[in-house]
Amino acid sequence: MSQLALQRYDDFTGGLNLRADQFQLQKNESPDLLNVEIDPRGGVFSRGGMHRLNTTAVAGTWNPQRLYSFYGDAPRLMLANDVNVFWSSGVNFTKLEFSSGNPIVSASSHGACMYAYGDTLHIVTGAAAGKVAYKWKTGDTYATALNANGPTWQPYNNPVGTYMPRAEHVITHTSKVFVAHTFEDGVAYPNRLRWSHEGLPNDWMEDDFIDFSGGGLGIRALAIVAGQLVIFKPNGIYLLVGNSSDNFEVVELSTNLGCDNHHSMAQSEIGVYFYSNPEGLFLYDGTKIIDIFEPLRPLIDERKLSTASTEPYSVSYVGRRVWFAVPLDINNVATQPTVNFVYDPSIGASGAYTKFATHDGYGLVGGTDFTDSSGVNNRVLLHPTLGFAVKADLFLEEQDNISGTAANFSSFYRTGWVDGNTYAQKKVFRRPDIVFKQVDTQRNVNVKVFHNFEEASGAERKQFDVTLGAAGVGMFWGVGLWGTGIWGTSSEGVEVRSGRNLGLARCVQLLLTGPSNGGWGFDSITYKYNNRKVGG
Repeated sequence: MSQLALQRYDDFTGGLNLRADQFQLQKNESPDLLNVEIDPRGGVFSRGGMHRLNTTAVAGTWNPQRLYSFYGDAPRLMLANDVNVFWSSGVNFTKLEFSSGNPIVSASSHGACMYAYGDTLHIVTGAAAGKVAYKWKTGDTYATALNANGPTWQPYNNPVGTYMPRAEHVITHTSKVFVAHTFEDGVAYPNRLRWSHEGLPNDWMEDDFIDFSGGGLGIRALAIVAGQLVIFKPNGIYLLVGNSSDNFEVVELSTNLGCDNHHSMAQSEIGVYFYSNPEGLFLYDGTKIIDIFEPLRPLIDERKLSTASTEPYSVSYVGRRVWFAVPLDINNVATQPTVNFVYDPSIGASGAYTKFATHDGYGLVGGTDFTDSSGVNNRVLLHPTLGFAVKADLFLEEQDNISGTAANFSSFYRTGWVDGNTYAQKKVFRRPDIVFKQVDTQRNVNVKVFHNFEEASGAERKQFDVTLGAAGVGMFWGVGLWGTGIWGTSSEGVEVRSGRNLGLARCVQLLLTGPSNGGWGFDSITYKYNNRKVGG
């Protein structure tokens, strides 16, 4: 018998990689996982719970679009569905009205668009005839409608306010309010970008606009990156640089990439993340466009996303991570997002992906970070079919509670293939040692063993459960458990557990499935094997 060899894996920071085959997959990458976090230091553990923010579901037809954090005189979490606008101080939502019994109504398929100018929120409800824009302060009972008739253009020397063009998009930049895809004097201008007087968001000069003719029909989204205004069209991206009508210049950033919908992009402190159809997910950091979609590109190339879904793919920046919601379904049945691919730019040299789904099998959309008046920061997204905003990353919670009832969620991690640096030689794989994170109550982790690059469901050669004991109080060290492979401190330590023999194979792969009744995680796997003789 050959000498026992060891192969140890401590680093899992490569995250999910759908593109690499068995031979290209790096040792720290996974071909499949669900509802697990990738620890930047190398471990893997189940995600935090997801709990509803509002205990009363938002009334009416639920077709959520986006959340927006508005910090005026008091913090407010704004919600746009496909028709109305709502606000919340951190619990239930109230419909925003412009007079008693008259709610703000949007004509846009993507719902109202809103952005703050100082302590005032500006809201546009679409470029359709009859629509108007609004402004609102948190102390106001009602929003104020802004005149869109005429239009009433106002010269620099004698502005009178109270006006804002009809538009699909709004943003604040260089002390001005910018709107895009406008409707003026009875004519639609889908490619037009227009801006207000400096310091006067409700006064507009007739000549202060730029029409962007390239990149397809219609401006679809606006963002601010490094002092630049980024203008997205379906097949083109432009920059507006400068700070006044006298020195604005247009820079063409891309004539290929673009963005179809303002839900498909999200601003962050390091740039704007956006989904370009069908090229994938990208980051513009103020100097260059960076492709961050390489590990997930088979989603598009191999048509793994349901064509039955007509909603734009949602891109959110929540908790310093990108939440990319898509309808993952090769059977083309799903009409709503089924998962979130969550990209963490802080892991490794180029970031890493994991994959989340709610307990009922959905991906969350339209998210934002929101800090309430008590200083509590919430990472909030929208459930696509239930009328609830959902707080994510609740790491002290081991279950989901979205509709009022606690529910378990599934989680698993599939390793890459381990071949002892040569797949040509058969090996007898012995009992692996797995360093699990300690748990507060006893629970089991199921392990399935696959051989020789056979990854199909049901192709496992062996299966066994690993029992994790309940962590006691204080140190385990020196309390009579020496020799059982358990040591560490209560709730923060680890348990070293040995699995069963993995069998005779050229290579092996493990699928670790966590318990449904609570959290779990592991930090390291050590494989033990004896090499067999190589035949001629």
